[in-house]
Amino acid sequence: MKPHGVLHQIILGAVPQKRLRIYVTALFVQIVIYTLLVHFLIPILEGYTLTPIESLYFVVMTITTVGYGISFPIENDLTYLLITIIIIAGVTTVLFIIPALLSPYLERAFRTGPPRRTSIRPDAHVIVVGFNEVTRSLLHMLPIADNDIILVEEDEERAKEALRMKQDIPQVIWGKYNDEETWKNAWITKADYVIINEEEHTAAKIILGITSMTDAKIITIVEDISKDRFLRYAGAEYILSPKSVTGKSLARYAIPGPFFETIYDENPYCTLQSGQFPEEEEDKRKIFMIPVIEGFHFMGHTVGDINGNDEHPIEIVSYWKGHNFIMYPNDSEVINKSMILFVHGAEGDVHATLDERLVPGKTDAYAVIVGYGRIGRTVYEELEEIGIHATVIDPVADKVPGIHGSGESEADLIAAGITHASVCIIATSNDDVNIFSTLMARTLNQKMRVLSVAVEPESVDKLYRAGADYVVDLPTHGAILAANIVLADLIHLILDLPGAQGQQIAAKHNMNKAPLTVESIEARTGVQVIGFRGRRKYVIHPEKNQIIMEGDEVIVIGTREELKKFIRITSPGEQK
Repeated sequence: MKPHGVLHQIILGAVPQKRLRIYVTALFVQIVIYTLLVHFLIPILEGYTLTPIESLYFVVMTITTVGYGISFPIENDLTYLLITIIIIAGVTTVLFIIPALLSPYLERAFRTGPPRRTSIRPDAHVIVVGFNEVTRSLLHMLPIADNDIILVEEDEERAKEALRMKQDIPQVIWGKYNDEETWKNAWITKADYVIINEEEHTAAKIILGITSMTDAKIITIVEDISKDRFLRYAGAEYILSPKSVTGKSLARYAIPGPFFETIYDENPYCTLQSGQFPEEEEDKRKIFMIPVIEGFHFMGHTVGDINGNDEHPIEIVSYWKGHNFIMYPNDSEVINKSMILFVHGAEGDVHATLDERLVPGKTDAYAVIVGYGRIGRTVYEELEEIGIHATVIDPVADKVPGIHGSGESEADLIAAGITHASVCIIATSNDDVNIFSTLMARTLNQKMRVLSVAVEPESVDKLYRAGADYVVDLPTHGAILAANIVLADLIHLILDLPGAQGQQIAAKHNMNKAPLTVESIEARTGVQVIGFRGRRKYVIHPEKNQIIMEGDEVIVIGTREELKKFIRITSPGEQK
């Protein structure tokens, strides 16, 4: 190693704080400069010669204000000015160094940890265990209900991070999971739900420790769904694996050809079920979500081209583009790959509207998967089962069915066959890798479908801009799974829309015996009514005077506070 490299390493080891290194370096430079000035100027100004060591000694004594006396008489005003400059600049730098040097020790000595007990006495509340990105999204959704929320975290730094959240701050408790006092402080005996968001071993330990203390329903969010039977045996009632669900969903989307999915199906946990109508009388039309990708033969056409097409009776009711959800699209809006369309129609009509030349499941399909973690492995297994060959790229996983390499390497992507792939699924646990891999994959193959995973919600828009056709927001996806169990008797969350407004699409049955109109719902709550499903009818963008009867199921878009008001006015006993 070169001498300057060794010196650099010594300095980093001795002074690890960047700010402190800057101050120390500034002081060192000042001492050197002032020593040279004193050595060369004092003989000229005062006629007195100082050796280099005496000059250094003089400067240090002056900067530190120790001042053992000056061995020569000062007669020149410029000497006084030089000494004044040395004192002011040097002492100021020293005063910066002292707090920078002591602050880490003082902070550790006097800091207080997060609270170990709540400031409230809750009842029928929700306890969320473990703080991460899924928890962050969950804490944004759960306050739609009026239940108190208590977050329990045993890691002090993560507990502090939770306390620093600018919004959605619940009661936070810092305490060890295996300490009975922690759960007493969380009032676990009075809780309705406990949502455990920790890895499987920790989750099992928590479940076994709390089951004797509570009758609450225990929901466990895990990475490996294959461990579900052990966690159920321990006492968990619901086992959710966002990564497993995401992997299966991405595998379905990886089938060549345009694809779509229903944005809303009946909530399996909901106790507020609407009346069942005879099958022949039910409206078979639904709202479908269609990401616009290569092969969609209406790309480049306008919304009016579809809505005015008598051959296929479907209607584009809204679309999602980046951070914007457009409730009432203009007929002149041009359809492009940055859009996700919300289409109303029967499934057969939606199929017919998509380009029929692209047949799902064609035998020459080929996939490249970047990342062989839980999501990537699930995608690979699902694709192999339906006969779609896939090559995996992963730098560390054992027994990779493909290449030990990186999705950020052009050579590895080409070696995996990216140039002739029909689809690329990018699902590492690092958003930076996912974004750059998406960018490279799209550059190397403009025609294939690119499906990407966002580990943090903030990365969704970047992945779309990088060229992804469809992005799964993993934390939000997992949070919605858990939130819909807790909120089952109140509302069903469908989509959490990205953006600063924090809007969500949700559905709820009107249980108010007094009829409501669309206008009154929107005026009293602030939500926008997308549509409703009643007896033998499914109405999209209803008129303002449309009456919503008891039992009708209403789909709306609104913020958390607006949805809370919507729940209140559509609940039993609420008056107009």
